Amino acid sequence: MGQGAGLDNLWDIATQKCRNTMPCTAELRSDKSPILPCSGVLTRKELIDVKRRLVTDQNRELRYVIGDLTPVTDIHISAPEFRAIVDEDRRLAAIAQPGMPVSVVTSDDLGFGFGLARMWEVFASELAQWQIMW
Repeated sequence: MGQGAGLDNLWDIATQKCRNTMPCTAELRSDKSPILPCSGVLTRKELIDVKRRLVTDQNRELRYVIGDLTPVTDIHISAPEFRAIVDEDRRLAAIAQPGMPVSVVTSDDLGFGFGLARMWEVFASELAQWQIMW
């Protein structure tokens, strides 16, 4: 499968409903491209925990990341907690390929979920050369 074919399937993969019992998990694919399906009430702890699991030597040169927030029902993250999440992204950026594509999928039902994701984009784009997609 060529690189283009893998990217063509991103939307299908990213929009699948999460069937996990944990609020946020990391599913690392064989091509070093994790999918982060999240569901229920999303907190700083879940996001930081899953990102810390990704920051390992075996995950160097990550190719892309998909964050699926469509099954999230509520987000409980304060401003200081938001900054802690961005700090974890700094560590993740250090092991990822430069210009790594990052896709965040949210639901219109959340209302503020898209706004929070856009705010994260501003911070994340300053600390990494990521290509952030919606």
